[in-house]
Amino acid sequence: MQQLVVILLVLPAALCLNCTGKADGNYDIGCRSYSTCTAGSYQIVSCPDTQVYNSKIGKCDRPENVAPPCGAQKDCSSKKDGHYADMSNNCISYFTCAAGAFFGHNLCPAGTVFDEDMQTCNWANAVKPPCGTYSPTTAKSSQ
Repeated sequence: MQQLVVILLVLPAALCLNCTGKADGNYDIGCRSYSTCTAGSYQIVSCPDTQVYNSKIGKCDRPENVAPPCGAQKDCSSKKDGHYADMSNNCISYFTCAAGAFFGHNLCPAGTVFDEDMQTCNWANAVKPPCGTYSPTTAKSSQ
């Protein structure tokens, strides 16, 4: 049963991976992993537990060598389990806290910010301040 779950989780991602026509390099970059295309072959690289992606060198590195947000640790000791907008990075990334521990940053897709209410990245005009520009009064007046 456990093998079936792993296959079902990996299969959809594997079907979408396509390096055809892409230059060799890193793609789908996050703080804890990235994808790389080499000679038309796609590979997902996960950073070891103690490392994060360093865009300057194009591979995993120690957090102290990496610029924020990926290299910055957040204090989760008083936070409930969940995802939190990284205000110091203009909300274009978020971090995860669980059981009082920091579990790293994630970058939002270009042009989006983190929406704590929805717990996902979203367009700024659909997210309440301070991360977005959404205002219920503005939304009503534009209808």
